[in-house]
Amino acid sequence: MANARQTADIISLARGQGVFLAEAIWTRYQPAVGMVRRLIDEGRIGTPRLLTATLGYAMGNKPRIMRPDLCGGALLDLGVYALNFARMFFPADIVSMDGHCVKSDTGMDLTNAITLILADGMLCNLQSSAACVGDNIGVIAGTGGNLIIDNINNPQRITVNGPDRTYVETLAVPQQITGYEYQFLACRRDIMAGRLEPQEMPLAETLYIMQLMDRLRGKWDVRYPMD
Repeated sequence: MANARQTADIISLARGQGVFLAEAIWTRYQPAVGMVRRLIDEGRIGTPRLLTATLGYAMGNKPRIMRPDLCGGALLDLGVYALNFARMFFPADIVSMDGHCVKSDTGMDLTNAITLILADGMLCNLQSSAACVGDNIGVIAGTGGNLIIDNINNPQRITVNGPDRTYVETLAVPQQITGYEYQFLACRRDIMAGRLEPQEMPLAETLYIMQLMDRLRGKWDVRYPMD
């Protein structure tokens, strides 16, 4: 899917045919999501106020990054994980969104920065890059501490810090086979239950995030032939 129009078409087709459809964004299905949500709900860091997330890989001149006809750029390849990192913990309405990018000579976003302000008072700073090696860390900061997630693309450790950044504990995510097994099991569960979409990643959320990325690409003038 290159844009929101194509996404809406696929969703409409699947629903019209009564066919199960799911977005295979693996982080949504992983056990770390529930672990982080529980820590927040238990008040371990007080009231969340700030989220930061970075995802970066030095990808060189890979065609899927550089070519518009392959939906190039960092946003759809990497930035989508940063957006999902924010949305899967803080789904409040976005009241403001801004962003900037540095482009390749083919017009694709190589490095970008996105700021979201949410209706619940959260501010999210998100960065993604196909041009450098990022720390890939996510931080959720609250009035009473913070959570540090070691890799927003495939979390393995969650560090809990209290007031004044005092270390409290580190939680290990359950050992995985590949990490992809969780989305398979979730889809199997929902298909057997007669559902047509996964509970972890509803199709409305897939469409909404694609709409956000369309808006960002429009702001940056990053265009694909299929737009």
